[in-house]
Amino acid sequence: MDVSVIVASVAALAVGIYLGRRSQRPALSALASTAGRRASAANDANDRYLDVLRRELANVIARDNPDRMIALYQKAEAQESEMLNADKARIEAELAALTHKYPVYEDFDKIATKHFVPYSLEPAWGEREELSDAYLDISKFLIVTRIRDGVSRQPVFPDNDRKTFRRCMQELKDQTFTIALKNAIDSHHLARRVAEQLGSQIGDYEDHQIGVFRLPSYADVRYGIYLKRTDEYGVYSFFVHDSGKVSSRYTRSDASFENETALYR
Repeated sequence: MDVSVIVASVAALAVGIYLGRRSQRPALSALASTAGRRASAANDANDRYLDVLRRELANVIARDNPDRMIALYQKAEAQESEMLNADKARIEAELAALTHKYPVYEDFDKIATKHFVPYSLEPAWGEREELSDAYLDISKFLIVTRIRDGVSRQPVFPDNDRKTFRRCMQELKDQTFTIALKNAIDSHHLARRVAEQLGSQIGDYEDHQIGVFRLPSYADVRYGIYLKRTDEYGVYSFFVHDSGKVSSRYTRSDASFENETALYR
């Protein structure tokens, strides 16, 4: 074969390969971009899944014991501050420990019940301490993975969440406290009615759980209430208007029953 023909064929092949690779570059670039987006979407989905689990755990814990939830939040928040100042080796070590404890994401789900089972039912997911540990571990996992990946996102515990969190926990505590005050007044009224039916009268009332004491007042009727189990004090007052309408109020107080704080309603 003529050498010129061979050279021409080789040149044509080289041009074809070059043009073919040039034509593949956009496709390869698009494929890499798609893979990157899928990985990012998967990470976002896992983050959202863990955030939902954390929310569910926090709701169960806060409903059961707001003070415990406050302590857990503060501990997890402190963990984030600590991890932000940790070196890469510490971050990897923390992540390794968590992935050993929770091999798959579903292991973080300590509630693990059907979506239609009300949380008001008796829990079937083990000890309360297990829920607390899971809340802290999920928080730390979110913290260290975001730091490791160097992704610019909102922190797990943003500063502007703190005020909202405190208000929500105080609302929960006040709701529970108000119910306890109402139950104490109901017990006092019941004891008074029983005494009247027996031909006697009682002023103050006390048992192993509560103490209810009539307080001096000029216009309204006031009772001081002591909740022995939680060592809390409150005041119940009511005023009867000329129209017959009754206005009542519950407040938080101290042992003197002189310093009152309004409750969330």
